[in-house]
Amino acid sequence: MVRAIAWMAIVCGSFLLLCQISSNAANSLPTNASEQSITGYGFEVMMAKLDYLQYKLHEMELGRKERDEEVTEKLAKLENSLTGVQWAINRLDRDAGYNLTVLSAQSRKMMAQQTACANHEQMRKEIAQLASNTTDHAKYLNWYKQQQLEIAQLSSNTTESANETNWQAQLTSVLEMVQSISNTTSLIWQWKTPFKSCKEAPTGKSGVYRIQLAANQLPFEAFCEQNSFGGGWLVIQYRFNGFLDFNRNWTEYENGFGNLNQEFWFGLEKIHQLTTQKPHELIVELKDFSQIYKYARYKEFLVGNSNEQYVLKKVGSYSGTAGDSLQYEKGGKFYTKDRDSSGVASSGQGECFNNK
Repeated sequence: MVRAIAWMAIVCGSFLLLCQISSNAANSLPTNASEQSITGYGFEVMMAKLDYLQYKLHEMELGRKERDEEVTEKLAKLENSLTGVQWAINRLDRDAGYNLTVLSAQSRKMMAQQTACANHEQMRKEIAQLASNTTDHAKYLNWYKQQQLEIAQLSSNTTESANETNWQAQLTSVLEMVQSISNTTSLIWQWKTPFKSCKEAPTGKSGVYRIQLAANQLPFEAFCEQNSFGGGWLVIQYRFNGFLDFNRNWTEYENGFGNLNQEFWFGLEKIHQLTTQKPHELIVELKDFSQIYKYARYKEFLVGNSNEQYVLKKVGSYSGTAGDSLQYEKGGKFYTKDRDSSGVASSGQGECFNNK
C-alpha cells in the first residue's frame, strides 16, 4: 500500500513535472517562432540586396565593355582620319610642286613672248604707219608691185659672188616681210573704213566687208560677191550644203541668222534698208548636185518695211536661164511658219513671199 502510494506519488510528480515542462514549452514556443520569423526576413533582405548588387555589377560590366568598344572604334576612326590627313598633305605637297613647275614654265613662255613682241615692235609701227597712210587700195597695190619690181631688178643685177647665198636668203626674207605687210595692211584697210556698198569693196576678192549705207546709220557686216556678173553684189542668202536649218520664225528672218562665211540669211530689215536707200537689182544663182548652173536676173528689187510685212514691192524685168517665177510673187507679203501673209500665226513650213 505504501508502495502504491509512493508510485502514484512518483507518477503524479512526473505528471506534474511533464505538465510543467509542457507548460513551460508552451509558454516559450511563441517567442522562438517570432525570433525565427524575424531572422528569416533579414536573410531574405540580405539575399535581395546581394542579388541587386550582383545585377549592378553585371550592368557595370556591360557598360564598361560598351565604352571600351566605343573607345576602340573612335580610336580606329581617328587613325583613319590621321591617315587621310597625311595623304592629303602629301597630295598638296605634290600638287604645289607641280603647280610651281607649271608656273615657272608659263613664266618662261611669257618672257619669250614679251621678248618676241619687243623684237617685232618696230615692224608693227611700220605696218600701222603704212595702214594709216593708205587711203586708196589701188595706190597701195601699185606701191606694192613697184616694191616687188625693184627688188626683182636688184636681184637680177646682183653678180655671182661668194656672198650670193646670203644675199638670196636676205632677199627671200625681205620678200616674205613685204608679203606679210601686204596681207596685214590689206586686212587693216579692208576693215578700217566701211564701204557704202559692195561696189566700193576691192574687186576680185569676195568676202565679208563692213557696209555703212549712210553717215547716220550704223555699219554692218555683209558678204560681197566680187567675181560673178562683174562683182559688187551683196549676198542676201547663201545655201549650199543644207547644214543650216532655214525653217525659222518671223523674228529670225527679220534679224537674219547663220554665218556670213557659211550658210546664212541676211535679214529682212537690212534688205529693206538696202533696197530703199538706192535702186538695186536681184540675181538668183542656182546649181544642182549635177553641177548644172542656172540664174535669174531682175532689173529692179524693192522690199517694204516691217509694218508692210516686208512686201515685195518691185520686181523688174527678167533675164536668165532659171525661169521667171518671182513675177508671180510681186505685191506679196513675206510670211514664215509662225506668221502668214495676213500677219497671223501659220503652220506653213519655210519662208517666201505670198501674193494672196
